[in-house]
Amino acid sequence: MKPLVAAVAVLVALATVAPKLMRLRIRFFKWLHWTWAARVTEEHFERWVLVLRTVLLVLAVALLFFGVATKL
Repeated sequence: MKPLVAAVAVLVALATVAPKLMRLRIRFFKWLHWTWAARVTEEHFERWVLVLRTVLLVLAVALLFFGVATKL
């Protein structure tokens, strides 16, 4: 149960820094000279952040429910 709680905590922490992770992704694309990918990510920045946060929080909730279900 403890590793699942730690994983949930990490996922929630990553969800809070989602905008920084997306900016890091844009910088990485620019470093690779993938200007088209950086441009697409910049144009839809808010949507990408929302999707990333949603995915991370859904994973956190699923892990939490899985941990509680296996505890019973």
